[in-house]
Amino acid sequence: MPLSNSRKEELTMPRKEDDSGHVRMIAAGVTPSEVEKVDEEGFPDVLADGWGLYLRRSIGTLLFEEKLNILMLTTPFALMSKRMGWGDGLTFFFALVSIAPFAERLSFVTEQLAMYTNDTLGGLLNATFGNVTELIVSVFALRAGMYHIVKVNLLGSVLSNLLLVLGMALFFGGLKHETQTFNRHAAAMNSSLLMLASMSVLFPTSLALSGSQLHEDSILLLSRVMAMLLFIVYSAFLYFQLATHRHLFEGGEEGDGDEQFVLGFYGALVWLGLITFVIAVLSEVMVDAIEGAANSWGVPDIFIGVIVIPIVGNAAEHAAAVIFALKNKMDLALGIAVGSATQISLSVIPALVLLGWAFGRPLDMQFEAYEAATMFASCILVSIITTQGQTNWLQGLVLVTAYVLIAAGFLVHA
Repeated sequence: MPLSNSRKEELTMPRKEDDSGHVRMIAAGVTPSEVEKVDEEGFPDVLADGWGLYLRRSIGTLLFEEKLNILMLTTPFALMSKRMGWGDGLTFFFALVSIAPFAERLSFVTEQLAMYTNDTLGGLLNATFGNVTELIVSVFALRAGMYHIVKVNLLGSVLSNLLLVLGMALFFGGLKHETQTFNRHAAAMNSSLLMLASMSVLFPTSLALSGSQLHEDSILLLSRVMAMLLFIVYSAFLYFQLATHRHLFEGGEEGDGDEQFVLGFYGALVWLGLITFVIAVLSEVMVDAIEGAANSWGVPDIFIGVIVIPIVGNAAEHAAAVIFALKNKMDLALGIAVGSATQISLSVIPALVLLGWAFGRPLDMQFEAYEAATMFASCILVSIITTQGQTNWLQGLVLVTAYVLIAAGFLVHA
């Protein structure tokens, strides 16, 4: 399996052997707690001390190191509430709260898996699993024939990332740093892709509102064609970003530098499957309870789909973007916020339209007028703010205020 240049340099640094025969890296930046032995492919051997210590270390890292994981304790209550009929409102609440820590842990496992690949494949892994929670929720809604919930859930993720996450990051980062800069080439590319995705939503919606389509299924046919085109464009964007024009997206920023090999390659695959399964179970419970929860809470189901689910489901990523902004690592913060919105718009939404086509579910890309307008206006606002390559706290406040205005509109949306 190919190594990234950074891992090659790290793993070829001087090492010494201790009394127990463990190979220790003595280069700067490698902590004593990192796994000691190196396997045949040059990676630290996570099983060097046996299965017992590996299981204790991996389970401890996955379940007990993050404070957010305490919310995992609500998982059995979500299942019991559905089985024992405690009410859709309570069932939805427990399921929604339970998903948040599992979504954050899924991101951690994906990062562990990406450490065993080169930069290109690692980027593809993060792109694939970064929005898997939204994808799973939408698949269950699609299977249940709740097409509008599918659309508004994904729309809510886009709006949340573009306005709330990015806005909070710019605001708090700007309070600490007077002016923050980032890679404007990457921001401009993401903005153009978001505008393309917004057009693909706006055009079917406008055509439907005008009533000028040739046939009854013209909107559905147009949506499927657009979905295929968007999927092709996103694939081309990944190739552009990770291969031909990789230099344009290298902002010179790295993570905290304390990443450790904890799970191992195959262990990460196993945990990836287990956590995805748990998210799938909780997503099914949550989707089944959406309409009942909306009635019991006295709010429109569209408000739950657009505002509530995206905020709670992406809480960990929201916090990460703010933390990176406080550290003045704006390329990473924008990668979380704008990058995630781009993935959803150009890959997840088209994938669900095509998946619905394959299984006889007529999911199209026609939104309500207000929904399409919010996405189009949000993309324009973010494009204006990010084109110059520098931001401040006032621009963050503008984005957050825009999100509050949109949320208020969905609260009174029929």
